[in-house]
Amino acid sequence: MLVNIDEIKEPGLDRRWDVSREALDAMVAGDRAGWRAHGGVQVDAHLEKVERRVLLRATARADLEADCRRCLLPVAAVVPVEFELTLVPAEGARAEGGQRGDHPHQPVAGSFDADEAQEEVFRGKVIDLDPILREQLLLALPGAPVCGEGCKGLCSVCGGNLNERECGCVRTVPDPRWAGLSKVKL
Repeated sequence: MLVNIDEIKEPGLDRRWDVSREALDAMVAGDRAGWRAHGGVQVDAHLEKVERRVLLRATARADLEADCRRCLLPVAAVVPVEFELTLVPAEGARAEGGQRGDHPHQPVAGSFDADEAQEEVFRGKVIDLDPILREQLLLALPGAPVCGEGCKGLCSVCGGNLNERECGCVRTVPDPRWAGLSKVKL
């Protein structure tokens, strides 16, 4: 979704756009948990001009699914994405790796200033909201999807789903330091 900053008038600008299932899949592609889009997503955004900056507030709810990390059954999740960012024109932003404080030769700890954590830089008169949405969606994703807190997972010996039935396999791994004693005949 492209927004021209000249379209943003005094009361602000409300935009709503649909992100297709394919585009949403492309946004979450490469995530370690393997999230996949279950459908498209509708994004509501409100933009306001504050001097030369643009304040962006947006909400969305993404229907996603992934495999449970323990038992590999599909897990569906509705991921709420709500964020507020200040969009700063590139010519007004501090140069990357800039120095702060009284000591110009002393490096700043961390890769960003805490005051600027909620800021994004834009160039020109047009702001592309899709990369911002992708970043915020990836930040909102649950790290390791599980079908339930009590999920027992798969048996490490036979591969059976332990949520469905107990397989009876011996899954304890003997301590390798004592493995030699198992060969002693008494």
